[in-house]
Amino acid sequence: MLLGAACTPPALIIPIADAPTASQPAASTQTLIPTKQPAPTITPTPMPVICSPLAVQPLENLDQIVTQPFIMPRVLLDDTYSDDGHHGLDLGYYTRDGKPFNGTPVLAAIAGKISSVIIDRPPYGNMIMIETAFDGIPASLIARQNIPPGNSLYTLYAHMQNVKGFTLGQGITCGQQLGETGSTGLTGGHHLHFETRWGPSGSTFPKMAFYRADQTPEEAENYKRWRNSRQFRLFDPFELLNP
Repeated sequence: MLLGAACTPPALIIPIADAPTASQPAASTQTLIPTKQPAPTITPTPMPVICSPLAVQPLENLDQIVTQPFIMPRVLLDDTYSDDGHHGLDLGYYTRDGKPFNGTPVLAAIAGKISSVIIDRPPYGNMIMIETAFDGIPASLIARQNIPPGNSLYTLYAHMQNVKGFTLGQGITCGQQLGETGSTGLTGGHHLHFETRWGPSGSTFPKMAFYRADQTPEEAENYKRWRNSRQFRLFDPFELLNP
């Protein structure tokens, strides 16, 4: 080193990252935007269909052909129904629009399955009963009657003639023909007796009869269980027919 030469410190070398080459592109920050998923499709539960129980009379006209209205029977001290009042709704006429009522097709008012078929036994004569499971009952009726899950709706059609050949458990659609109006059983004339009750699901009545000496114990017991026990809660059929 020469005397008098400036003493310069060695240069500080700072490493510099290699510049990107064409084959090595610069790193970039990418923001991922989540894809919006479509909302799940909810299929609404269809409302149960209610049909007129008479082929030639629409629902809105049924109140014009009532021959005897529903009358709630008394509840006795043992919490059973008495056999007074009128446990259903009677619909009928002699002629209407030039056509007789006798022989009018009787139709299922609501879908379900057969829970009873009774032929020529008092008081109902030729009768069919249909059970509609809880999920097939109109929500408005469930709310008004406070029907708890595990119960079904039962509809009864009585005094018919020419009843079709049905078996217990057979499925029935709304509006399906059950028979024709007649005057079988204990009745003074041609009419459809229509009852509505709710009670324990899965109930069947293979035999039923009352008010006659030749009734069997099973027939009498089923009649009392259906009609008097209050296991099956009676209500005005117009609550179903005019929701």
